[in-house]
Amino acid sequence: MTTSTVFSCTQGSTANIPVGQRLEYWDAYNAAALVGLRCSSLSPHGLQATTTNIVLKDLCLADIMGNDHVIERSPELVRQYPKDSVFACQIVRGSAYFIQNERCTLVDAGETIVYDTRLPYLFGFLSEMRQFLIDIPVTAFTERFRIDLSRGPLKLTRHIGTGAMLGRTLNSTLDAFFKDPVKADPGLLVEHAGALLEAMIDCEIHGERHSRSSMSYLLTARQYIAHHLGEPELTSQSVADALGISLRHLNRMFAAEDESVSAYIWSKRASHAHTDLVNPMLARTSVGEIAFRWGFSSQAHFSRVIRDRFGASPNALRKMAGVPCG
Repeated sequence: MTTSTVFSCTQGSTANIPVGQRLEYWDAYNAAALVGLRCSSLSPHGLQATTTNIVLKDLCLADIMGNDHVIERSPELVRQYPKDSVFACQIVRGSAYFIQNERCTLVDAGETIVYDTRLPYLFGFLSEMRQFLIDIPVTAFTERFRIDLSRGPLKLTRHIGTGAMLGRTLNSTLDAFFKDPVKADPGLLVEHAGALLEAMIDCEIHGERHSRSSMSYLLTARQYIAHHLGEPELTSQSVADALGISLRHLNRMFAAEDESVSAYIWSKRASHAHTDLVNPMLARTSVGEIAFRWGFSSQAHFSRVIRDRFGASPNALRKMAGVPCG
C-alpha cells in the first residue's frame, strides 16, 4: 500500500493466487477496498483480474481489468456489507450486462452506467474487460446530481457530439491519472471528473440541446489543449474543429472566463516551459529544445513570451534558479 497526504492507493491481483483460491481472494479484497460482492467465472483459466483503488478526499476511484466474469451483490451481501455509495462505471474495453430491479441493461465500451450500491445487482462481463469506476457517497451524489436511482440504473450512452466528447474526455482524464497519480492534482481531478459526469448525466436526461453545453465544451476544450499543447499546429481554430463548433462560439465561451482561446494556449505553454526551465534535472536541455517541446516555433518568440510573463529571459530564469544554461 502506498500512502500520500492527499490520497491512498491499494492494488489487488489474482495473478499470483492459486486458481482455486482466486474467487475467495477477489471477494475478500473487494469487500475491504470497494464493496461486498460475490464473483464467479466460467473461464477454464480461472478468474484473471487486477485492480487499482485510489481513495481521494471526496470520492474513490478504481481501475479494474479482467477476463470474463460475473459479480453479484445479493440482498444478503447488501445487508452484510452496507455501502452508501453511487457507482459510475465507464466501460473502457469489452461489453457487459447489468441487472437491477428486474431490469437488464446492456453496456458497451465507451458507455457509462450509474447505479446505487444499496440495491442488489448483477454485473456480468462477456469478454476481457476494463472499467473505470467512480465511487461517490450517496449524500454527495444526491446533493449534486439530484436524480433518483431507486428504480434502477442510468446508462450514459455513446452520443455523437457533446455526449461523445464528454465521455472521451472523462476516459482520458481518468486514464492519465491512473498512469501517474503522484504527478496529478487530486483536487483538480475531483473537480474535473465531477463536472464531466454531471454534464454527461444532464446530457443524457435532458438532451444535448438542453445540457450545460458551454461548461461541457469548455472542459473538453481545455482537456484537448492539454493533450496537444506541444504541437505547433495547435490553434484556436484546430480546437474548435476538434469540438465540432465554430471558432466564434469557442471564443465566446473563453471570453466568459475573461480570457481568449489563444491567450489560454500560450499561457499554458509558457507555464509548462517555465517549469522545465527551472528544473535542475533538465539542465542539459537547451532553451531551444524546451521552446520546441511546448509548441513555440521560434526561440525569439519563446523568449518574448517568457519575459512578458515571468519578468526575465529564459536564461536569466535558469540562472536565478541555479540551473546551468544548456
